[in-house]
Amino acid sequence: MPLEPSTVRRILAVKLSSFGDIVHVTPCLRALRGAYPEAEILVAVDRTLAGVLRHDSHIDGLVDANPRLHGFLTGTLSAAARLAQVGGARFDVALDFQGLRRSAAWVYASRARWRGGRGGRRPGWQMAMRPDPQQHAIDVCAGVAERAGVPVHDRQPRLYPGASAEREIEALLGAADVARSGFIVANPFGIWPAKRWPIDRWAALIRTLSAEWGATIIVTGSRSELTDAAPLLAQAGAAAVSLVGRLTLEQAICLYHRAALLISGDSGPLHAAAAVGTPVVALYGPTWPERTGPRGSPVRIIQVSRSASPASYRDPTAQRHMRAIEVERVLAAAAALYHPRAAR
Repeated sequence: MPLEPSTVRRILAVKLSSFGDIVHVTPCLRALRGAYPEAEILVAVDRTLAGVLRHDSHIDGLVDANPRLHGFLTGTLSAAARLAQVGGARFDVALDFQGLRRSAAWVYASRARWRGGRGGRRPGWQMAMRPDPQQHAIDVCAGVAERAGVPVHDRQPRLYPGASAEREIEALLGAADVARSGFIVANPFGIWPAKRWPIDRWAALIRTLSAEWGATIIVTGSRSELTDAAPLLAQAGAAAVSLVGRLTLEQAICLYHRAALLISGDSGPLHAAAAVGTPVVALYGPTWPERTGPRGSPVRIIQVSRSASPASYRDPTAQRHMRAIEVERVLAAAAALYHPRAAR
């Protein structure tokens, strides 16, 4: 370990975004708690994503970051101001699990005695590492912790539903006249168009699952995806129950936990569902599942073709790889995992 555990009082872990990436860092948070059982562990995370970690008992608190600040100087000043509100910059260890300028700003603002993490040149840090591009994102995070002297033996991501969010989901499902568990969650959306499966195939899948399987299908998505959801819901008709734009992150995690199955492209909900133990069918196109595939629960990954570079998801034309996936293939994968009466 970089410092004698008995001398470490405060640790700052930095993982600002995104939804799935924050899920990937949870094994490291558990490992930090095991290595420094008496330390106060705080996590810097974008305020829009704080709900992902709010109920993780391995940490002591969250420091919310402004997701709109991307400059190093403004980020450092903002980070210093936020840290001053949670006890000041008196950290012993600060670790950057993100590797961006805006995340490095938090490590500098912490003024920690020992600083390390992802990145190239980081003056004043005791450790800076460039990750192996072939590694899974979870293993990249674990590499940061292990280079800091903290072994990560259990690399299974885990999320923890909150009691208040559980009660809220109970009420939402009751109002929608939906059983409290055993349903299928369909998550058709995501930030990157190239990662999305075509809407007409989602609609065909949902209609089949409802008509032939008798399954209840709940469609989820963020408030910003309401416009995208409209044509899907119109085509799916009564086969779909929409909670698009109606859930907080904490409520969504509770919903995934109650589901018998989640079907999604490569997005945050996919990784969150796996982290609460729900079986998942993962639709992959341009991205590489060996780098960003879900870990934990029973998983069926469907990928027919992909780009030469995993970064091609930024190119909308790479959606051709998603269009190569047929409905029948998704139905077959779902049939292998769907057990509506399984205890959750």
